[in-house]
Amino acid sequence: MTNSDTYQDTVKPSSYLAMENLETQERVISLGKKLLASLKKDEADEITSWMINYLAEKIDLAESGSEEAKNSCIDVILKLWERRATLPNGTRPFENFEPIFKALYSLSPEAVNPRYFSNFSDEQGNETEGELASLIELGKNLDVAARTLISFIFEKAVETATDKDTVAWLQSISKTVSSSEYEFIIRHTEVSSPSAAEQRVNKLKSRITQLKTFEHISKSIRQGFKEELKVLKKKGDSQSL
Repeated sequence: MTNSDTYQDTVKPSSYLAMENLETQERVISLGKKLLASLKKDEADEITSWMINYLAEKIDLAESGSEEAKNSCIDVILKLWERRATLPNGTRPFENFEPIFKALYSLSPEAVNPRYFSNFSDEQGNETEGELASLIELGKNLDVAARTLISFIFEKAVETATDKDTVAWLQSISKTVSSSEYEFIIRHTEVSSPSAAEQRVNKLKSRITQLKTFEHISKSIRQGFKEELKVLKKKGDSQSL
């Protein structure tokens, strides 16, 4: 199992879907079939077996043509989708992406809050000036630049984790239910329009700038380490005489 707070999505109730076109309803039922197929991959325990049988029965009744049965089936599918994070291991949608989701969101250079630093000066009303302020600002810049490098690695991990099953899930939920996973994967793997390509170009330019900052800071810190090491070695040599 995984923590249910991994996902923070909401899904459309069947009463809303009933007002939409037939295609949308059919998409939800297809999603139910995908969930059913995924559940069957697991060596089902008693609860999972009951869930498989219940969902299969609901889908069969929905496909018999009864509007009431269809609405009931859609309700079950949407509720199951909303609780997908609690499904058994090996059956969850995008399960192989779960560690990437958490890590990459945490490390994203575009995140509002830095990983190691917060704006404590603003919160506490303290104003820092001079060399101390410069060092703190340097630390914040390094935080952003370091996360740029880490994020790039995890974005490549997203590309690596994308397989045929991933594509099948993306197709199943497209224009059907809300999904942070869908938005996440598409955002990090797909450039499908001129505007998306332009956004990617701007992001890359920003990250190149951040990496230049990282290189400058790293060079400065490395030089500082060398100078300190030289002083310590000289001091050690003089003490050994």
